[in-house]
Amino acid sequence: MLKLDVESVYGALAVSDLAAAPEALLQQAAREFVPYFYASFAATPEGGPILGRLLPEEFTHLQARQTEHFTMLFDPHLTPQRHLAAAQQAGSVHALIGVDLLMVSEAYTLYQQFLQDELLPKIEPSRRDAFMRAIIRRILTDLRGQALSYRRIDAEVSRAIAEIDQLIHATGNFSDLIRGVMAVIGNLEGNSSGFFARVDQSGDLRIEASQGMAGHRYHQGMMRGEIPRISINANREAGRGPGGTAWRSGKMVVSDAWALEPRNDPWKKLGVELGFRASAAIPLLDGDGESIALLSWYSPWPGYFSTPRMSSFFNYVQTALSHAVSRLNTAPVVALSLRQAYRGWIAEGRVALFYQPIVDLRTGTVTKVEALARLIDDGGGMVMPDQFLPACGSEELFTLLQVGLQRAGEDRAAWAQAGLDMSVALNFPAEGVGDARYERAVFDAIERFGFGDGRLTLEILESREGSDPIGRQQAFLQRLRDAGVAIAEDDLGSGHSSLLRLDRYAFDEVKMDQALVRGSVSRPQRALEFMLYLARLSHSFGMRLTVEGLEHRGLIEAACILGADQGQGFGIAKPMPMSAIPGWIRQFRHDLKPDFPETTLGAMATYMLWDLEVDTRRADGSGAAVDRRQGVKTFLAHRGLERSELAGLIDEHFASGAAARARARVGIIDGFTQVWLDEIAANASG
Repeated sequence: MLKLDVESVYGALAVSDLAAAPEALLQQAAREFVPYFYASFAATPEGGPILGRLLPEEFTHLQARQTEHFTMLFDPHLTPQRHLAAAQQAGSVHALIGVDLLMVSEAYTLYQQFLQDELLPKIEPSRRDAFMRAIIRRILTDLRGQALSYRRIDAEVSRAIAEIDQLIHATGNFSDLIRGVMAVIGNLEGNSSGFFARVDQSGDLRIEASQGMAGHRYHQGMMRGEIPRISINANREAGRGPGGTAWRSGKMVVSDAWALEPRNDPWKKLGVELGFRASAAIPLLDGDGESIALLSWYSPWPGYFSTPRMSSFFNYVQTALSHAVSRLNTAPVVALSLRQAYRGWIAEGRVALFYQPIVDLRTGTVTKVEALARLIDDGGGMVMPDQFLPACGSEELFTLLQVGLQRAGEDRAAWAQAGLDMSVALNFPAEGVGDARYERAVFDAIERFGFGDGRLTLEILESREGSDPIGRQQAFLQRLRDAGVAIAEDDLGSGHSSLLRLDRYAFDEVKMDQALVRGSVSRPQRALEFMLYLARLSHSFGMRLTVEGLEHRGLIEAACILGADQGQGFGIAKPMPMSAIPGWIRQFRHDLKPDFPETTLGAMATYMLWDLEVDTRRADGSGAAVDRRQGVKTFLAHRGLERSELAGLIDEHFASGAAARARARVGIIDGFTQVWLDEIAANASG
C-alpha cells in the first residue's frame, strides 16, 4: 500500500482549501446528494437488488449514515484516525451486503460528478481547483480505507478455510468437529450465528449445537414453543421454509432478505427481534447425495450469503463438512439441551463408577473388573454411556478419564483393605494416544494408587485416532506398557480400521465387540464364527481375546470352546457398585467343561472347531479332533437327539472328514440352529 501523505489530506493547506465551501453550502449539498446517489445506485443492475433487500427503517438509517459520511469528507477538523475508522467501517458494511470495490469506486465517480456539477459552480472560481484537489485526495484516502476492510475480510475467510481444513484433518471427535467448525464460522466478521441439526430415529430434526447469542436464543425459542421447530416434512408449514426445502433438495437455500420473504413468516417475529436479515440453509450430504445434517446460518446483513466471497465460502463448507460428517455420522443424535446437561454434569464431577467382572474362561478366575461410568442426573437417576458419550468432546472425555482413574484408584484401595487385590480396566479415548495430558494423568494415577504391575488395563476405544504421527503414538503406548499398564483394543470388529490398528499397535489383549455377539439369538453361527476366527487372529499376534456381551451360559461355553481367553457380560455378572464386588467374587462359581459341552451353542462351537481343524489338516484327524467328536456325540445323547437328522449328518461328516464337508456342514449348522431356536421358543412359552 502506498504511503499516505497525511499533510496533503489533513494538514493546514488542506483545511484552507476545503474552507472554500461554507458549511451551509455543504449541508445543502449533502441533502441534495444523498437522494441523487441512491436513485443513481438503484438504477444499476447491481445496486437495485441490494437496496431492495432493505427494510424501510434500514434504508432510512443508511441514508442518514451516507449523509454523515459525505459531510465528514469536507470536515476541516477530520483526523487520519477518525477518517480511517469511518472508511473501514463503511468498507465492512459494503463488503458484508455485497457492494464490491468496483461499485464503491463508481460511487465515488458520482461524488466527483455531483461536486463538479452542483457544488463547484457555487465556489469562488479562484479556489475551485484547490478545493477539488483537496476533496479528491480525501476521496482516494476514503477508498483506500474501505479497500483495507475488503482485504481484511478476504484474509479472514482464507484463514477460516485453513482452520476448518485443519479441524477436519485432526479432529476425530464428532462433537469437537461440529463445535469447532461452527466457532470458526461464527468468528468471521459480520456477527453471524446458527445451529447444526440432524434427524433422529423418529424423523424429527434435532438441533445438536448452536453458535452465537442469537443462535442460542433462536434454539431456545423453538424449545419453548415461541416459534415452530424446523421440519423436513413438506406437509407441515414448518417444513416449507428454507431448512426443510434445503434438506429435501440437497441444495443450499439462501434468503437474501430474510425479514421480507413470506416463507420465513413462521419464524419471523423472533428472527427479526434477533436481527436476522439473511440466512443460508446448508444441507450436508452423504456419498449418495442424501441429506444427513443441516447447517442453518443467519446474518444481520441482507444479502450476506449471496456475496461472491461468502457464497464460495459456504459452498466449500458444505462440501468439506459433508465429507467429514459422513465419516463420523455413526454418532447418535443428541439434542442440544441434553448435550449441555451432560457436559455440565461431567464438569461438576457427577460421575458414578460401576464395575463389571471379567473372568478367565478356562479357570473361572476373576482377572479384573471394568470400570463403567454413569452420569447422575438432577433427579439422582443414572445416565448410561450410550446416551452421554456421543455428546462428549475431547475435554469431556479427558475429564472422564481423570475421574475414572481417581475413583478406580480409591476403590482399589478400599478393596485392598478387605483383602482383595483387584485389577481395573478403564476406557481410554483413541484420540488421547500420544497426548501428553493423558500420559501425565495415567502416570500420576500409577504413582498415587499403585496401578503398575498389570493392575491397570487401558481399553483403547474404537474411534478415530488423534492426529499425532504413528511413531509417536506407538512410543506413547510403549511407555505406558513399560510402566506396567496393559493395553487392550476395545470393540474389535466395530469398524474404524480396527484391523489396521491391531496390526499397528502391540496390544496385550483385544475385546471382541459385543455387537458381533448380540445377533446370536437369531443367527448363532455368525457370532460363533466371529469368535473362532478372532480368537485365532488374536493368538497369532500374541494377544489375549476377551468376548463381551456373553448374556447366557450357551455363549459363555461357546466362547471358551472357541478359544476366547476371557469373558464379560450379563451371563457372568451385571455391572455393580464397588461395594458389591467382594461379595460377588466370594460366591461366584465357574463350572464349564469345554471338552464336553452342555449347551447347544457349546456343541455347535465344538463341531465348528473340529470342522476347521479337519479342513485345515485335510484328514479325519486324531487326538484333539477325536475328543471334539466325542463331546458332540455326548451332547446329542444327553439331549435325546442321537437318532435325529442332525445326528445323521454329523455321523456322516465325522466318518468322511473333509471329503463330506461341502454337503454336510451347512445342514449341520442349520440343524444346531433349529435346536437352539426350539429351546428359545420353549423357554419363552414355559
